[in-house]
Amino acid sequence: MVRRRLWSSFGFAGFAFATPMLAQTGAEPAPHPCDSQTGATKAVCRAGYDAVTTIVPVGALVASGGNPHLGTAGGGRGFGDLGFTFRGTVVRTILPSTAYNGTTDTVPAARRLPVVAPSLDIRMGLLNKALPVGTASVDFLATILGVPERATDYVRFSADARRLAGLALGFGYGLRIGMQPKGPLPVASLNVGRHDFPKFTVGDLNAGSQYAYTVAISAINVRLMVGKRFGGFEFTAGGGADLMKGNYSIVFRDQDSLTVAPRADSTVSTMRIVTVTNASFLLGRVARLTFEGGFQIGKDEKLPTVFAATNTKSGRFFGSMGLGFKL
Repeated sequence: MVRRRLWSSFGFAGFAFATPMLAQTGAEPAPHPCDSQTGATKAVCRAGYDAVTTIVPVGALVASGGNPHLGTAGGGRGFGDLGFTFRGTVVRTILPSTAYNGTTDTVPAARRLPVVAPSLDIRMGLLNKALPVGTASVDFLATILGVPERATDYVRFSADARRLAGLALGFGYGLRIGMQPKGPLPVASLNVGRHDFPKFTVGDLNAGSQYAYTVAISAINVRLMVGKRFGGFEFTAGGGADLMKGNYSIVFRDQDSLTVAPRADSTVSTMRIVTVTNASFLLGRVARLTFEGGFQIGKDEKLPTVFAATNTKSGRFFGSMGLGFKL
């Protein structure tokens, strides 16, 4: 009797859980902001909104990178222990044409753009504690990202973007909690941080664009890294998730009246899984040269717009090289 009641309870709970899931399966897709438009204007409007969705993962990846502290999974030697890394990250992307007028089903590509972004990564030790199973450490991580302002005339950084020496600046910060076990086991660390990409604009209605958008991108990053040193060489691998957000504004031209629609402000959020490997060569006791390769896994965003050579389901490779020093 008790067993029957348990099975009945589990059955009822499963039915209650499955019912809304089944209802969602046949649910209509969420309304698109451009559904009130018609014809070519609707296609242009959708292209603008959906272009923002495709660009947010790119900016988040450039700002966040792979390993939060390039070249190793380990932490510092204690409070005040400092490390600096000069890093360069390269991500390739394709920008859709903002001159698209809605008369075709596909938005053509305008630029195949390699985004090259130098950064300065800083690590400061907060804690180093010997435990029975090994040594635990806690480090504060900070990043200053610089994107060349004149890398392309197709992207313009906003007037309120932070700047220095011809670079538009983004910033990041976070914590690394590391564990160096006793014996031959590899070092491991959990890394949590936040990074942002400087606000920028794509498209110009005064120069022939049919839509234009301005977006500020930020990401919360989680990375689990594992590494092992072999003499003067250290290999590190891991991965995690980026929870990204783009705060944007968009304008587009009505294809019938040629008037400009009122500016619309909104937010888009998404997530990507990132995997990464590091190969690091120790240069004496205070320096290291590191090569990083990684992959951002794609996600089907189910966009109504078709972009030439761009598909959110496809992943994206990235690479970095860095020279690090410890004090």
